[in-house]
Amino acid sequence: MNGTAADAAIATLFCEGVTCPQSMGIGGGFLLTIYDRGNDRVETLNARETAPAAATEDMMVKPGNSTKDERGLLIAVPGELKGYWVLHQKYGKLEWSTLVQPTIDLCRKGHMVTGYLERILARTRVKIHAEPSLREIFINPSTNDTWKEGDYIKRLALADSLEIIANEGVHALYSKNGTLLPKLMQDLKGFDSILTEDDFYNYEPKWEAPSTVTIRDKSEVHSFPLPGSGTLQNFMLKVLDGYNDLNVTDPLTWHRVVESFKFGYGLRTKVGDPTYLLTSSHGLLANLSSSSYAEYIRSQIHDNETFDKYSHYGAEFANPEDHGTAHVCVLAANGDAVSATSTINYLLGAKIRSRSTGIILNDEMDDFSSPGTINTYGLPPSPANFITPGKRPLSSMTPTIVTNKAEGVQMVVGGAGGSRITTATVTLLLRYLFFGEDLDTVMNARRLHHQLAPMWVDYEAGFDETILEGLRRRGHDVREKTPDAGFAAATAITKNSDNVVSAAFDSRRGGSVELVA
Repeated sequence: MNGTAADAAIATLFCEGVTCPQSMGIGGGFLLTIYDRGNDRVETLNARETAPAAATEDMMVKPGNSTKDERGLLIAVPGELKGYWVLHQKYGKLEWSTLVQPTIDLCRKGHMVTGYLERILARTRVKIHAEPSLREIFINPSTNDTWKEGDYIKRLALADSLEIIANEGVHALYSKNGTLLPKLMQDLKGFDSILTEDDFYNYEPKWEAPSTVTIRDKSEVHSFPLPGSGTLQNFMLKVLDGYNDLNVTDPLTWHRVVESFKFGYGLRTKVGDPTYLLTSSHGLLANLSSSSYAEYIRSQIHDNETFDKYSHYGAEFANPEDHGTAHVCVLAANGDAVSATSTINYLLGAKIRSRSTGIILNDEMDDFSSPGTINTYGLPPSPANFITPGKRPLSSMTPTIVTNKAEGVQMVVGGAGGSRITTATVTLLLRYLFFGEDLDTVMNARRLHHQLAPMWVDYEAGFDETILEGLRRRGHDVREKTPDAGFAAATAITKNSDNVVSAAFDSRRGGSVELVA
Protein backbone atom coordinates (compact mmCIF):
# COMPACT_ATOMS: atom_id res chain seq x y z
CA MET A 1 0.00 0.00 0.00
CA ASN A 2 3.10 2.23 0.03
CA GLY A 3 2.53 3.48 3.56
CA THR A 4 5.10 4.69 6.06
CA ALA A 5 6.50 3.10 9.22
CA ALA A 6 4.13 5.37 11.16
CA ASP A 7 1.15 4.17 9.11
CA ALA A 8 2.07 0.56 9.85
CA ALA A 9 2.49 1.28 13.55
CA ILE A 10 -0.88 3.05 13.82
CA ALA A 11 -2.78 0.31 11.97
CA THR A 12 -1.10 -2.37 14.08
CA LEU A 13 -1.76 -0.58 17.37
CA PHE A 14 -5.44 -0.18 16.48
CA CYS A 15 -5.63 -3.96 15.91
CA GLU A 16 -3.61 -4.82 19.02
CA GLY A 17 -6.08 -2.80 21.07
CA VAL A 18 -8.70 -5.39 20.09
CA THR A 19 -6.64 -8.59 20.16
CA CYS A 20 -4.84 -7.60 23.40
CA PRO A 21 -7.72 -5.97 25.32
CA GLN A 22 -6.14 -6.93 28.63
CA SER A 23 -3.14 -4.68 27.96
CA MET A 24 -3.96 -1.77 25.65
CA GLY A 25 -6.56 0.09 23.62
CA ILE A 26 -7.85 3.57 22.86
CA GLY A 27 -8.85 3.92 26.51
CA GLY A 28 -5.15 4.01 27.42
CA GLY A 29 -1.94 5.66 26.28
CA PHE A 30 1.46 4.95 24.71
CA LEU A 31 5.11 5.95 24.43
CA LEU A 32 6.77 5.86 21.01
CA THR A 33 10.23 6.31 19.52
CA ILE A 34 10.54 7.00 15.78
CA TYR A 35 13.60 7.12 13.49
CA ASP A 36 13.55 9.14 10.26
CA ARG A 37 16.34 7.64 8.14
CA GLY A 38 16.23 10.37 5.49
CA ASN A 39 17.02 13.06 8.04
CA ASP A 40 18.93 10.77 10.45
CA ARG A 41 16.60 12.04 13.18
CA VAL A 42 15.06 10.37 16.22
CA GLU A 43 12.03 11.74 18.08
CA THR A 44 9.75 10.44 20.79
CA LEU A 45 6.01 10.92 21.20
CA ASN A 46 4.46 10.91 24.67
CA ALA A 47 0.79 9.99 24.43
CA ARG A 48 0.54 8.69 27.98
CA GLU A 49 -2.54 9.23 30.09
CA THR A 50 -2.59 12.35 32.29
CA ALA A 51 -4.06 13.11 35.69
CA PRO A 52 -7.37 14.99 35.24
CA ALA A 53 -7.77 18.63 36.26
CA ALA A 54 -9.78 17.65 39.35
CA ALA A 55 -7.08 15.26 40.61
CA THR A 56 -5.50 15.83 44.01
CA GLU A 57 -2.29 14.56 45.55
CA ASP A 58 -4.04 12.39 48.13
CA MET A 59 -7.07 11.25 46.10
CA MET A 60 -5.89 7.63 46.00
CA VAL A 61 -5.35 7.38 49.76
CA LYS A 62 -8.12 5.13 51.06
CA PRO A 63 -9.55 5.04 54.58
CA GLY A 64 -8.61 1.82 56.35
CA ASN A 65 -12.04 0.18 56.22
CA SER A 66 -13.31 1.65 52.95
CA THR A 67 -15.25 -0.78 50.75
CA LYS A 68 -16.46 1.85 48.28
CA ASP A 69 -16.07 1.04 44.59
CA GLU A 70 -13.52 3.63 43.48
CA ARG A 71 -12.65 2.25 40.06
CA GLY A 72 -13.82 5.47 38.44
CA LEU A 73 -11.11 7.40 40.28
CA LEU A 74 -8.45 5.16 38.74
CA ILE A 75 -9.12 6.45 35.22
CA ALA A 76 -6.66 9.00 33.82
CA VAL A 77 -7.27 11.03 30.66
CA PRO A 78 -6.63 8.62 27.72
CA GLY A 79 -4.07 9.73 25.15
CA GLU A 80 -3.94 6.76 22.78
CA LEU A 81 -6.18 7.96 19.96
CA LYS A 82 -4.89 11.52 19.94
CA GLY A 83 -1.35 10.13 19.87
CA TYR A 84 -2.16 8.10 16.76
CA TRP A 85 -3.62 11.20 15.13
CA VAL A 86 -0.63 13.43 15.93
CA LEU A 87 1.77 10.73 14.68
CA HIS A 88 -0.23 10.39 11.46
CA GLN A 89 -0.31 14.16 10.90
CA LYS A 90 3.50 14.33 11.01
CA TYR A 91 4.65 11.00 9.58
CA GLY A 92 1.63 9.32 7.98
CA LYS A 93 0.94 8.98 4.27
CA LEU A 94 -2.10 6.73 3.85
CA GLU A 95 -5.65 7.95 4.42
CA TRP A 96 -6.59 7.89 8.11
CA SER A 97 -9.69 5.77 7.48
CA THR A 98 -7.53 3.17 5.71
CA LEU A 99 -5.60 2.61 8.94
CA VAL A 100 -8.75 2.14 11.02
CA GLN A 101 -10.76 -0.09 8.66
CA PRO A 102 -8.93 -3.41 9.31
CA THR A 103 -9.71 -3.12 13.01
CA ILE A 104 -13.36 -2.30 12.30
CA ASP A 105 -13.54 -5.51 10.25
CA LEU A 106 -11.79 -7.44 13.03
CA CYS A 107 -14.29 -6.21 15.62
CA ARG A 108 -17.27 -7.23 13.47
CA LYS A 109 -15.95 -10.63 12.35
CA GLY A 110 -14.40 -11.46 15.71
CA HIS A 111 -10.80 -12.05 16.76
CA MET A 112 -9.47 -15.41 17.88
CA VAL A 113 -8.63 -15.88 21.56
CA THR A 114 -4.99 -16.85 22.08
CA GLY A 115 -3.77 -19.15 24.81
CA TYR A 116 -2.33 -16.16 26.65
CA LEU A 117 -5.61 -14.21 26.51
CA GLU A 118 -7.50 -17.30 27.69
CA ARG A 119 -5.25 -17.47 30.77
CA ILE A 120 -5.71 -13.76 31.49
CA LEU A 121 -9.50 -13.95 31.20
CA ALA A 122 -9.57 -17.03 33.43
CA ARG A 123 -7.40 -15.27 36.01
CA THR A 124 -9.77 -12.28 36.10
CA ARG A 125 -12.97 -14.34 35.79
CA VAL A 126 -14.47 -13.21 39.11
CA LYS A 127 -14.03 -9.51 38.34
CA ILE A 128 -15.34 -9.96 34.80
CA HIS A 129 -18.47 -11.68 36.10
CA ALA A 130 -18.95 -8.88 38.65
CA GLU A 131 -18.89 -6.10 36.04
CA PRO A 132 -21.77 -6.19 33.50
CA SER A 133 -19.91 -4.08 30.94
CA LEU A 134 -17.08 -6.65 30.81
CA ARG A 135 -19.29 -9.68 31.22
CA GLU A 136 -21.16 -9.01 27.99
CA ILE A 137 -18.02 -9.30 25.86
CA PHE A 138 -15.70 -11.64 27.79
CA ILE A 139 -18.17 -14.32 28.96
CA ASN A 140 -19.34 -17.01 26.56
CA PRO A 141 -23.15 -17.08 27.00
CA SER A 142 -23.23 -20.79 26.13
CA THR A 143 -20.92 -21.78 28.99
CA ASN A 144 -21.25 -18.80 31.37
CA ASP A 145 -17.45 -18.91 31.53
CA THR A 146 -14.69 -16.84 29.97
CA TRP A 147 -13.79 -17.47 26.35
CA LYS A 148 -11.26 -20.21 25.57
CA GLU A 149 -8.38 -20.47 23.14
CA GLY A 150 -9.71 -20.74 19.60
CA ASP A 151 -13.00 -18.99 20.39
CA TYR A 152 -13.85 -15.73 18.64
CA ILE A 153 -14.80 -12.49 20.40
CA LYS A 154 -16.79 -9.80 18.60
CA ARG A 155 -16.59 -6.13 19.68
CA LEU A 156 -19.60 -4.62 17.93
CA ALA A 157 -19.96 -1.45 20.02
CA LEU A 158 -16.27 -0.73 19.53
CA ALA A 159 -16.66 -1.34 15.79
CA ASP A 160 -19.36 1.34 15.67
CA SER A 161 -17.08 3.75 17.54
CA LEU A 162 -14.19 3.04 15.21
CA GLU A 163 -16.45 3.76 12.23
CA ILE A 164 -17.02 7.20 13.73
CA ILE A 165 -13.29 7.62 14.41
CA ALA A 166 -12.52 6.66 10.81
CA ASN A 167 -14.83 9.45 9.62
CA GLU A 168 -14.33 12.14 12.27
CA GLY A 169 -10.71 11.43 13.18
CA VAL A 170 -9.46 12.53 16.57
CA HIS A 171 -12.33 15.02 16.86
CA ALA A 172 -14.68 12.14 17.68
CA LEU A 173 -13.23 11.94 21.19
CA TYR A 174 -11.29 15.18 21.80
CA SER A 175 -13.47 17.92 20.30
CA LYS A 176 -16.62 19.78 21.35
CA ASN A 177 -18.27 18.57 18.15
CA GLY A 178 -17.17 14.95 18.58
CA THR A 179 -19.81 12.23 18.42
CA LEU A 180 -18.20 9.83 20.90
CA LEU A 181 -17.20 12.09 23.79
CA PRO A 182 -20.74 12.79 25.09
CA LYS A 183 -21.47 9.04 25.11
CA LEU A 184 -18.23 8.23 26.89
CA MET A 185 -18.74 10.98 29.47
CA GLN A 186 -22.21 9.69 30.29
CA ASP A 187 -20.79 6.23 30.99
CA LEU A 188 -17.87 7.63 33.02
CA LYS A 189 -20.25 9.57 35.25
CA GLY A 190 -21.99 6.30 36.02
CA PHE A 191 -18.70 5.05 37.49
CA ASP A 192 -18.09 8.28 39.49
CA SER A 193 -15.10 9.27 37.35
CA ILE A 194 -13.76 12.80 37.86
CA LEU A 195 -12.85 13.22 34.18
CA THR A 196 -14.55 16.11 32.38
CA GLU A 197 -15.00 17.13 28.77
CA ASP A 198 -12.35 19.80 29.29
CA ASP A 199 -9.81 17.11 30.21
CA PHE A 200 -10.25 15.68 26.72
CA TYR A 201 -10.31 19.07 24.98
CA ASN A 202 -7.05 20.06 26.70
CA TYR A 203 -5.15 16.80 26.25
CA GLU A 204 -2.05 17.08 24.05
CA PRO A 205 0.59 14.46 23.16
CA LYS A 206 4.17 15.72 23.43
CA TRP A 207 7.04 15.46 20.95
CA GLU A 208 10.33 15.19 22.83
CA ALA A 209 14.01 14.49 22.20
CA PRO A 210 15.05 10.91 23.02
CA SER A 211 17.42 9.71 25.70
CA THR A 212 20.50 8.65 23.72
CA VAL A 213 23.68 6.83 24.75
CA THR A 214 26.59 5.65 22.59
CA ILE A 215 27.61 2.04 23.22
CA ARG A 216 30.94 0.45 22.25
CA ASP A 217 31.87 3.69 20.44
CA LYS A 218 29.56 3.01 17.51
CA SER A 219 25.95 2.17 18.38
CA GLU A 220 23.55 4.91 19.43
CA VAL A 221 20.76 3.64 21.67
CA HIS A 222 17.74 5.95 21.51
CA SER A 223 14.93 5.41 23.99
CA PHE A 224 12.10 7.18 25.72
CA PRO A 225 13.08 9.80 28.32
CA LEU A 226 11.32 10.30 31.64
CA PRO A 227 8.57 9.62 32.59
CA GLY A 228 9.40 6.52 30.53
CA SER A 229 12.36 4.40 31.63
CA GLY A 230 14.59 4.75 28.58
CA THR A 231 16.77 7.20 30.52
CA LEU A 232 17.28 4.58 33.23
CA GLN A 233 17.79 1.78 30.69
CA ASN A 234 20.48 3.83 28.97
CA PHE A 235 22.12 4.70 32.27
CA MET A 236 22.44 0.99 33.09
CA LEU A 237 23.96 0.39 29.64
CA LYS A 238 26.37 3.30 30.18
CA VAL A 239 27.53 1.77 33.46
CA LEU A 240 28.09 -1.62 31.79
CA ASP A 241 29.80 -0.04 28.77
CA GLY A 242 32.68 0.95 31.04
CA TYR A 243 33.70 -2.68 31.47
CA ASN A 244 35.98 -4.16 28.80
CA ASP A 245 35.93 -7.75 30.05
CA LEU A 246 32.23 -8.67 29.98
CA ASN A 247 31.53 -12.26 28.91
CA VAL A 248 28.15 -13.92 28.50
CA THR A 249 29.19 -17.08 30.41
CA ASP A 250 31.02 -15.29 33.24
CA PRO A 251 29.28 -15.11 36.65
CA LEU A 252 31.12 -11.83 37.39
CA THR A 253 29.56 -10.26 34.31
CA TRP A 254 26.06 -11.15 35.46
CA HIS A 255 26.84 -9.92 38.98
CA ARG A 256 27.73 -6.56 37.43
CA VAL A 257 24.56 -6.64 35.35
CA VAL A 258 22.42 -7.30 38.43
CA GLU A 259 24.19 -4.52 40.33
CA SER A 260 23.50 -2.11 37.46
CA PHE A 261 19.83 -3.11 37.69
CA LYS A 262 19.82 -2.37 41.42
CA PHE A 263 21.43 1.04 41.02
CA GLY A 264 19.08 1.89 38.16
CA TYR A 265 15.98 0.97 40.15
CA GLY A 266 17.34 2.81 43.19
CA LEU A 267 17.66 6.01 41.17
CA ARG A 268 14.22 5.37 39.68
CA THR A 269 12.65 6.04 43.08
CA LYS A 270 13.63 9.71 42.82
CA VAL A 271 12.28 10.59 39.37
CA GLY A 272 8.98 11.16 37.59
CA ASP A 273 7.44 13.40 34.95
CA PRO A 274 10.26 15.94 34.36
CA THR A 275 7.75 18.76 33.75
CA TYR A 276 6.79 18.52 37.42
CA LEU A 277 10.07 17.44 39.03
CA LEU A 278 11.26 19.24 42.14
CA THR A 279 14.28 21.49 41.69
CA SER A 280 16.27 19.10 43.89
CA SER A 281 15.87 16.39 41.25
CA HIS A 282 17.41 18.38 38.38
CA GLY A 283 20.93 17.36 39.40
CA LEU A 284 19.93 13.70 39.27
CA LEU A 285 18.58 14.12 35.73
CA ALA A 286 21.93 15.55 34.68
CA ASN A 287 23.75 12.69 36.40
CA LEU A 288 21.76 10.06 34.50
CA SER A 289 23.32 11.21 31.23
CA SER A 290 26.77 11.85 32.70
CA SER A 291 29.77 9.62 31.89
CA SER A 292 31.49 10.64 35.12
CA TYR A 293 28.44 9.66 37.17
CA ALA A 294 28.28 6.28 35.40
CA GLU A 295 31.95 5.86 36.28
CA TYR A 296 31.18 6.72 39.90
CA ILE A 297 28.41 4.11 40.02
CA ARG A 298 30.81 1.53 38.54
CA SER A 299 33.18 2.30 41.41
CA GLN A 300 30.36 1.43 43.83
CA ILE A 301 29.93 -2.02 42.26
CA HIS A 302 32.10 -4.45 44.22
CA ASP A 303 33.09 -7.46 42.13
CA ASN A 304 33.07 -9.83 45.11
CA GLU A 305 29.94 -8.81 46.99
CA THR A 306 26.48 -7.30 46.85
CA PHE A 307 24.63 -5.26 49.45
CA ASP A 308 21.19 -5.62 51.02
CA LYS A 309 20.63 -2.00 52.05
CA TYR A 310 18.38 0.03 49.78
CA SER A 311 20.33 3.17 50.67
CA HIS A 312 23.51 1.74 49.11
CA TYR A 313 21.75 1.88 45.75
CA GLY A 314 20.37 5.38 46.23
CA ALA A 315 16.79 4.35 47.04
CA GLU A 316 15.04 6.74 49.40
CA PHE A 317 11.48 6.27 48.21
CA ALA A 318 9.19 3.73 46.54
CA ASN A 319 7.02 3.87 43.42
CA PRO A 320 4.03 1.66 42.62
CA GLU A 321 4.74 -1.30 40.36
CA ASP A 322 3.29 -0.74 36.90
CA HIS A 323 1.73 -3.58 34.94
CA GLY A 324 0.65 -4.91 31.57
CA THR A 325 1.55 -3.45 28.19
CA ALA A 326 1.81 -4.41 24.53
CA HIS A 327 4.66 -3.55 22.18
CA VAL A 328 5.00 -3.03 18.42
CA CYS A 329 8.22 -2.76 16.35
CA VAL A 330 8.25 -1.55 12.73
CA LEU A 331 11.12 -1.30 10.22
CA ALA A 332 10.25 0.16 6.82
CA ALA A 333 11.96 -0.53 3.50
CA ASN A 334 13.29 3.03 3.40
CA GLY A 335 15.05 2.55 6.75
CA ASP A 336 12.55 4.38 8.96
CA ALA A 337 11.60 2.65 12.21
CA VAL A 338 9.04 2.84 15.02
CA SER A 339 9.12 1.32 18.49
CA ALA A 340 5.89 1.78 20.47
CA THR A 341 4.67 0.52 23.83
CA SER A 342 1.02 0.94 24.78
CA THR A 343 -0.86 0.29 28.01
CA ILE A 344 -4.06 0.54 30.01
CA ASN A 345 -1.93 -0.41 33.06
CA TYR A 346 -3.33 -3.37 35.00
CA LEU A 347 -5.06 -6.33 33.35
CA LEU A 348 -8.23 -4.92 31.74
CA GLY A 349 -7.34 -1.51 33.18
CA ALA A 350 -9.89 -0.19 35.65
CA LYS A 351 -12.18 -3.18 34.89
CA ILE A 352 -14.57 -0.67 33.35
CA ARG A 353 -15.89 -0.65 29.80
CA SER A 354 -17.96 2.14 28.32
CA ARG A 355 -20.95 0.21 27.01
CA SER A 356 -22.01 2.91 24.57
CA THR A 357 -18.57 3.20 22.94
CA GLY A 358 -17.04 -0.21 23.67
CA ILE A 359 -13.88 1.40 25.08
CA ILE A 360 -12.11 -0.31 28.01
CA LEU A 361 -10.72 2.35 30.36
CA ASN A 362 -7.27 2.52 31.93
CA ASP A 363 -6.44 2.55 35.65
CA GLU A 364 -3.35 4.71 35.19
CA MET A 365 -3.92 6.83 38.31
CA ASP A 366 -2.75 3.78 40.22
CA ASP A 367 0.74 4.32 38.72
CA PHE A 368 1.21 7.49 40.76
CA SER A 369 2.56 7.49 44.31
CA SER A 370 0.39 8.64 47.19
CA PRO A 371 1.54 10.38 50.40
CA GLY A 372 1.37 8.81 53.80
CA THR A 373 1.98 5.20 52.79
CA ILE A 374 4.94 2.95 53.54
CA ASN A 375 5.46 -0.03 51.27
CA THR A 376 6.22 -3.63 52.24
CA TYR A 377 9.95 -2.92 52.21
CA GLY A 378 9.78 0.08 54.54
CA LEU A 379 10.21 2.74 51.86
CA PRO A 380 8.05 5.89 51.81
CA PRO A 381 6.33 7.01 48.58
CA SER A 382 8.24 9.07 46.01
CA PRO A 383 7.23 12.77 45.97
CA ALA A 384 8.55 12.97 42.39
CA ASN A 385 5.66 10.73 41.33
CA PHE A 386 2.87 12.27 43.41
CA ILE A 387 -0.36 13.19 41.60
CA THR A 388 -0.65 16.66 40.04
CA PRO A 389 -3.29 17.69 37.47
CA GLY A 390 -1.89 17.23 33.96
CA LYS A 391 1.00 15.06 35.14
CA ARG A 392 1.92 11.72 33.54
CA PRO A 393 2.93 8.85 35.82
CA LEU A 394 6.34 7.19 35.88
CA SER A 395 6.51 4.20 33.56
CA SER A 396 8.80 1.21 32.96
CA MET A 397 8.22 1.38 29.20
CA THR A 398 11.38 1.62 27.06
CA PRO A 399 10.56 1.75 23.32
CA THR A 400 14.06 1.74 21.83
CA ILE A 401 15.78 2.11 18.45
CA VAL A 402 19.51 1.46 17.95
CA THR A 403 21.28 3.16 15.04
CA ASN A 404 24.74 3.88 13.71
CA LYS A 405 25.82 6.47 11.17
CA ALA A 406 26.82 4.01 8.46
CA GLU A 407 23.97 1.51 8.54
CA GLY A 408 21.00 3.31 10.01
CA VAL A 409 18.86 1.01 12.13
CA GLN A 410 20.60 -1.87 13.89
CA MET A 411 17.80 -2.85 16.25
CA VAL A 412 14.22 -1.94 17.12
CA VAL A 413 13.19 -3.32 20.51
CA GLY A 414 10.75 -2.99 23.37
CA GLY A 415 8.81 -5.07 25.80
CA ALA A 416 5.56 -5.73 27.62
CA GLY A 417 5.38 -6.71 31.26
CA GLY A 418 5.31 -3.78 33.66
CA SER A 419 8.31 -3.22 35.91
CA ARG A 420 10.23 -6.07 34.24
CA ILE A 421 10.36 -4.30 30.87
CA THR A 422 13.46 -2.26 31.66
CA THR A 423 15.67 -5.16 32.74
CA ALA A 424 14.45 -7.21 29.77
CA THR A 425 15.39 -4.55 27.21
CA VAL A 426 18.76 -3.95 28.91
CA THR A 427 19.42 -7.70 28.71
CA LEU A 428 18.46 -7.93 25.03
CA LEU A 429 20.59 -4.91 24.14
CA LEU A 430 23.48 -6.31 26.16
CA ARG A 431 23.36 -9.68 24.43
CA TYR A 432 23.01 -8.20 20.95
CA LEU A 433 25.36 -5.20 21.14
CA PHE A 434 27.94 -6.38 23.68
CA PHE A 435 28.02 -10.15 23.17
CA GLY A 436 27.16 -10.25 19.46
CA GLU A 437 24.49 -12.94 19.74
CA ASP A 438 21.92 -13.43 16.98
CA LEU A 439 18.32 -12.36 17.55
CA ASP A 440 16.87 -15.84 18.12
CA THR A 441 19.48 -16.54 20.79
CA VAL A 442 18.92 -13.13 22.38
CA MET A 443 15.15 -13.57 22.47
CA ASN A 444 15.08 -17.13 23.79
CA ALA A 445 17.86 -16.86 26.40
CA ARG A 446 16.70 -17.29 30.00
CA ARG A 447 16.61 -14.03 31.95
CA LEU A 448 17.40 -12.48 35.31
CA HIS A 449 15.52 -9.62 36.94
CA HIS A 450 16.20 -7.44 39.98
CA GLN A 451 14.20 -4.31 40.78
CA LEU A 452 15.88 -3.65 44.16
CA ALA A 453 12.68 -4.15 46.14
CA PRO A 454 12.22 -7.03 46.82
CA MET A 455 15.92 -7.61 47.56
CA TRP A 456 16.42 -10.74 45.49
CA VAL A 457 17.22 -11.88 41.96
CA ASP A 458 14.41 -13.52 40.01
CA TYR A 459 15.56 -16.05 37.44
CA GLU A 460 13.84 -18.19 34.86
CA ALA A 461 14.00 -21.97 34.99
CA GLY A 462 16.89 -23.13 32.85
CA PHE A 463 19.17 -20.18 33.59
CA ASP A 464 22.85 -21.20 33.74
CA GLU A 465 23.40 -22.78 37.17
CA THR A 466 27.10 -21.83 37.17
CA ILE A 467 26.14 -18.17 36.92
CA LEU A 468 23.47 -18.55 39.62
CA GLU A 469 26.02 -20.16 41.94
CA GLY A 470 28.43 -17.29 41.24
CA LEU A 471 25.70 -14.85 42.25
CA ARG A 472 25.00 -16.78 45.45
CA ARG A 473 28.71 -16.73 46.36
CA ARG A 474 28.64 -12.94 46.08
CA GLY A 475 25.71 -12.74 48.49
CA HIS A 476 22.73 -12.55 46.14
CA ASP A 477 19.46 -14.17 47.15
CA VAL A 478 18.37 -15.89 43.93
CA ARG A 479 14.86 -17.27 43.46
CA GLU A 480 13.26 -19.07 40.55
CA LYS A 481 10.25 -17.23 39.22
CA THR A 482 7.28 -19.44 38.47
CA PRO A 483 6.12 -19.47 34.83
CA ASP A 484 2.72 -17.96 35.61
CA ALA A 485 4.36 -15.00 37.36
CA GLY A 486 6.13 -14.27 34.11
CA PHE A 487 8.97 -12.20 32.78
CA ALA A 488 8.59 -9.33 30.34
CA ALA A 489 7.78 -10.35 26.77
CA ALA A 490 10.01 -8.61 24.26
CA THR A 491 9.62 -7.84 20.56
CA ALA A 492 12.56 -6.96 18.32
CA ILE A 493 13.79 -6.41 14.77
CA THR A 494 17.49 -6.41 13.86
CA LYS A 495 19.44 -5.47 10.73
CA ASN A 496 23.07 -6.51 10.41
CA SER A 497 25.91 -4.97 8.41
CA ASP A 498 24.92 -7.07 5.37
CA ASN A 499 21.40 -5.58 5.53
CA VAL A 500 19.91 -8.93 6.59
CA VAL A 501 16.75 -8.23 8.59
CA SER A 502 15.53 -10.54 11.36
CA ALA A 503 12.41 -10.21 13.50
CA ALA A 504 11.24 -12.13 16.54
CA PHE A 505 8.57 -12.11 19.22
CA ASP A 506 8.79 -13.58 22.67
CA SER A 507 7.54 -17.11 23.29
CA ARG A 508 6.77 -16.07 26.88
CA ARG A 509 3.58 -14.41 25.63
CA GLY A 510 3.36 -14.99 21.91
CA GLY A 511 3.06 -12.53 19.07
CA SER A 512 3.48 -12.32 15.33
CA VAL A 513 5.88 -11.20 12.62
CA GLU A 514 4.62 -9.78 9.33
CA LEU A 515 6.62 -8.94 6.20
CA VAL A 516 4.76 -6.56 3.90
CA ALA A 517 6.17 -6.20 0.41
